[in-house]
Amino acid sequence: MAGATKTYINQPGYEVPDNKVLLIPFPNRDEQVERHKEVLFPLKGKTQREWFNSHFYYCLPIVIGNQYGFAVKSYHTFDAVWDGSNLNSSDVTVTIHNDDNSDMQTVQGGFSEGVLTIQNKFHLKTPPGVNLMTIQPPNFYIPGLVAMTGVVETDNVRRDFSINLKMTDPGRVVRVNKGDVLGAFMPIPRNFVENFELDDVYKYFPKDLVLSRAFSSKRA
Repeated sequence: MAGATKTYINQPGYEVPDNKVLLIPFPNRDEQVERHKEVLFPLKGKTQREWFNSHFYYCLPIVIGNQYGFAVKSYHTFDAVWDGSNLNSSDVTVTIHNDDNSDMQTVQGGFSEGVLTIQNKFHLKTPPGVNLMTIQPPNFYIPGLVAMTGVVETDNVRRDFSINLKMTDPGRVVRVNKGDVLGAFMPIPRNFVENFELDDVYKYFPKDLVLSRAFSSKRA
């Protein structure tokens, strides 16, 4: 209809519900929405890591950290090599060993400097005022490959969800297997982290009080 106004998610009356990250398939791919979930999984409740020994689980901050955010897995088994030239996006050579999921996820050179871009064929939407921060997956790792940090205004942006990986060792063949965890993301309220600053405790509390163990640290 001529002159009709388009309606988008997060316009008034169409907001993403609180505490939800909505996974949106590309147009005409509704039948594949369940497949998109194969590449994402929540880390909540995922306390264990294959490479941990028993001592790690005595460290509560690590156990809690293991469960923060959502993980992004690889749809492909592939090898990647960075030639170290830093000239252009073709400085990384990618060899895909199973191309059956190219309609769901692509792997290619990114910004040069040994960067791989993982392009997922879906959108993610957050409630108004909530960003997604891409991070290294908590205590998962692939030797020679590090997930880059980025902050995406996923309440507003209308494009596919991608993550970028930095290759660390020129000339090294990095093998990624289908199902390996490549990166992660977590929701963060906009203008929350930015409003924090480091400051001197003595501006706010007397020094003799700060230095007393009873004030500065509580022991069980």
